[in-house]
Amino acid sequence: MRYITLLIALLLVFTSCEDVIDVDLNDEDPRLIVDALIRIDTTQQLTAANIKVSLSSSFFGEIQPAEVESMFIQKADESGFVPYEAVPGEPGVYRPFATTVSPVADNKIVTSWLTSDSEYLIFVTYQDQDYFARTTFAPSVPIDTVEQGDGELFDPDDKEVTIAFTDIPDDDNYYVIDLDFNEYLPTEDRFYQGQQFEFSYFYDSDDTPLNPGDTIDISILGADEQFYDYMNGLLEQSQQGENGPFQTPTATVRGNFLNITDIDNIDQFDNLNRPDAFILGYFSLSQEFSASLVIEE
Repeated sequence: MRYITLLIALLLVFTSCEDVIDVDLNDEDPRLIVDALIRIDTTQQLTAANIKVSLSSSFFGEIQPAEVESMFIQKADESGFVPYEAVPGEPGVYRPFATTVSPVADNKIVTSWLTSDSEYLIFVTYQDQDYFARTTFAPSVPIDTVEQGDGELFDPDDKEVTIAFTDIPDDDNYYVIDLDFNEYLPTEDRFYQGQQFEFSYFYDSDDTPLNPGDTIDISILGADEQFYDYMNGLLEQSQQGENGPFQTPTATVRGNFLNITDIDNIDQFDNLNRPDAFILGYFSLSQEFSASLVIEE
């Protein structure tokens, strides 16, 4: 009987020690997200340049499509521009459309218009607020080889893929490698400038199960230093999560969009006294080279 009494006493002690802990998830108001990463195959006459807009969510919520009042891209040194319209039946997706001054055909932009040495500007209006980002065309390089390896990292069921490319000489270059399945790898040529760079990437068998006959599509995108830093920041937040680096981050990762509402000169950063008046996302014009690999045994 003494042992039963002692057991009941211990249970009462442990039960009385339970506390409810409130966790602050930093649930901020939704922000507009503009996914304006435009991939450019310079061998094609026209480039599909659709842009996706959505709203960030609370910590446990889902990203929802958004609707903007206007969106267009122009060159800084030209009067011509490319306006955008909503894609019917695809909420949150916008496409270029042709006017008498826009270099657009079949809702695609003429590739040569996107690859000059000009600075490119994008303007977005959302809920009576004007946003702006600027970029330049970022060249990339072809993929030399993509091969399946037989190495192991943590799990013998993981699949190794080796990728090689040769860096553009005489410049400081940045690249973003799209490894398929929402997995990305930013890299800079600090240690391989002008040389061939080969590396291995291991696909986790739990997150990305690959079977014989499956195809992996790999791309190398040109980037500038700002885009490289942005992708690194996204990857640190997402840890290559289920939805990749373009899911809503647990901490806000700033892109290159600025709020220019009521600013009459975009070269003057007069909105620095409004540090919270920004949207998420990124505007980039990236040359893309691609290759595919079929998984073997």
